[in-house]
Amino acid sequence: MRDRVLIVDSEILINKFLESRLSKENMDVDVAFDGMQAVEKIKKNKYDLILTDLMLPYVAGVELIMNIKKSEYNHETPVVVLSSLTADDVIVDVLAIGAQDYIIKPFSINVVLAKIKQLIQLNKTAA
Repeated sequence: MRDRVLIVDSEILINKFLESRLSKENMDVDVAFDGMQAVEKIKKNKYDLILTDLMLPYVAGVELIMNIKKSEYNHETPVVVLSSLTADDVIVDVLAIGAQDYIIKPFSINVVLAKIKQLIQLNKTAA
């Protein structure tokens, strides 16, 4: 069975680039362009990993992560944040509320792919 990933980013080019690369890695990919779309998707679908930015329209990334951790289907789903915010307190706060990793934009796609695969495998092993 293919791994299912949700990508949440308001930047269309980043969403499309990540969707294309993850699809080439044999992953099923859903995309959301704002926090509200993402909340609707996590209510209806189970994901193996969720990639999200913090600066999102309608529902901010921090609020989205809290929604994910309270959701019926995705409370155990690893969350990786991709953000241009670099302040230590932001990163520490995001990790404290349940994100498994924080990657600063611009990012290396090879590093992102390696972390995604590692977190999905760790989560499956723990289940």
